[in-house]
Amino acid sequence: MVAQNTVEPNPSAMPQAARKPTHLLVSQNCSYLFPANIELKSFPDKESHILIRDLEACKGADVQVLHRCYPKQDSSLMQLMLAGKTVSKVANRVEAIIPYLPYARQDKIWTPGEALSAEVICQMLSAAGFTSLVTFDCHFLKKPGEAVYGGLRIRNFSLSDDLVSYFKSKKPDALFISPDQGAAYLVNEIGGKSMVKRRGEYKSNKKVAHRPVESMDMNFDVKGRDVILLDDMIAGGGTMIRATRAVLSLGASSVCCGCTHGLFLGDAYTKLQEAGAEEIVASNTIASEASKIDILNPLRAKVIGKF
Repeated sequence: MVAQNTVEPNPSAMPQAARKPTHLLVSQNCSYLFPANIELKSFPDKESHILIRDLEACKGADVQVLHRCYPKQDSSLMQLMLAGKTVSKVANRVEAIIPYLPYARQDKIWTPGEALSAEVICQMLSAAGFTSLVTFDCHFLKKPGEAVYGGLRIRNFSLSDDLVSYFKSKKPDALFISPDQGAAYLVNEIGGKSMVKRRGEYKSNKKVAHRPVESMDMNFDVKGRDVILLDDMIAGGGTMIRATRAVLSLGASSVCCGCTHGLFLGDAYTKLQEAGAEEIVASNTIASEASKIDILNPLRAKVIGKF
C-alpha cells in the first residue's frame, strides 16, 4: 500500500466551498525525506518510465511533486516532466519542488550561439504542466523570495540562516564572507563582507565548458579572524579554493567553507581541504560527505502544503 502524503489545509484560509487538501507526491530519489509514491524505472534502452499509483488522490487537488534532479540531470528532468504532465491532467495546480535546480548557472549568454539553458528549463517545466517551482538558493535569482523566470513562478528559499547558525555555534565571533557579490545575500543580514570575483574567458576544451577564476579581491581586514566563507554552491571548487587561500594569506586565523549545494566535482572536496579549509559544510539538497544541514525542517515549515 503506497503511503498517502496528504497535508491538511488551514481551515481559516479556505474559501466557502471546501477545498481538497494539498497532496504531496514524492519521487523515489527523495525517499530519504518523505515516503515515496512515484515509482521511477527505466526501459532497457534507458528511456524513463514513471508510475503514480495514487493518481486518483490528485484529482482536483493542489499537488506538489518533490523530485531530485541531480545527479543525472537530463534524465532526472525528463522524469519530472513526465510526472508533471501526468498529474496536471487531473490536478488543480501542480508545483515542482526541486531542492537543487540544474542549469541554474546557465542564465547568461557569453558566446553567440549558446543556449540560455536556465530559461529553457523553466519554460519546459511550465510546458509540462507545473504552475510553480520551489527550490533553494537558486543561482540566477541571487536572493530569496518569489520571482517569475521563463514564464514560471519560482519560490526561492535560502538556507543561509541554517548555515550561519551552524557555524556560529562553533565560532561565535567569526567574520562571514561571500566569495563573490552574487552570493552576498547569504551574509548581508549579519554584517558580512563580499569579495569581488573575476572570471576569464572560456578555456579551449572540446568536452568541457569552463571559465576559470582569475582573481579574488577584497577591501576589508581578516587578520586574526575566524572566517566563514559562504556560497550558494561549490562545484569544481575553484572559487572557494582561491578565496580560502586569499584570506589565509592575509592572516586569517582559520577558514571554514559552507554552501547550500555541494556538488564537489572531481576531487574538489580534497583540494579545498588541502587549501586550508578547517571544515566544509553543505546541505543535503545534494548528498555528500559535507551534508550537515538538513532541508527536511525548512521543507515542512515553509513549503509542504503551502502554495
